[in-house]
Amino acid sequence: MSLEDSFNNIVLGNPVMQAARSSVSALIQAIGITPEQGKMILKETQTLGSVVSKYVWPDISLNAIVGSNYHFVRFAGLSGTSAILMGAYCSYVLEDIKDPLEQMRSEAYADGAIRMHLWHAFAMMAMPLVHYPVLTGTLMTTGALIYSGSFYYYALTGKQRIRTYPTIGVFFLIAAWMSLIM
Repeated sequence: MSLEDSFNNIVLGNPVMQAARSSVSALIQAIGITPEQGKMILKETQTLGSVVSKYVWPDISLNAIVGSNYHFVRFAGLSGTSAILMGAYCSYVLEDIKDPLEQMRSEAYADGAIRMHLWHAFAMMAMPLVHYPVLTGTLMTTGALIYSGSFYYYALTGKQRIRTYPTIGVFFLIAAWMSLIM
């Protein structure tokens, strides 16, 4: 396979690019742009805004889409704030640990908890846009709380008695991400 064949297959032959090309072509036809002696002429009666608003949710505003599920966006802000605060608190507390191996292990757990906490705080900002926002948001919130909370607990106390809880939290997070395809 030559370089030209690879390029044509990747850029022109894949289904995503074919769908994008057909969508743009349909939009151009709907607007009324026609080739006329090498120039593109727009019909005077239609504008791009009028055609797009006719085909893309004409009577729905972003406020209507977000609607009553806006509390997940607020909770995402609270969750992101708490992740940053826990990161600062963990870095302050964990530098006092005397044993270097225990300090490194605790810092690794705290880092994992903070990372998972922040990623899912960002993901919760999109909850109003999913098909089942209450289900997905509840699963994601519960999973992030159980997973990150148990990692924070281990990092700050060194006690391993809640070692199985992160696995439960991961199952909640997997269920939350899988609920996006319903």
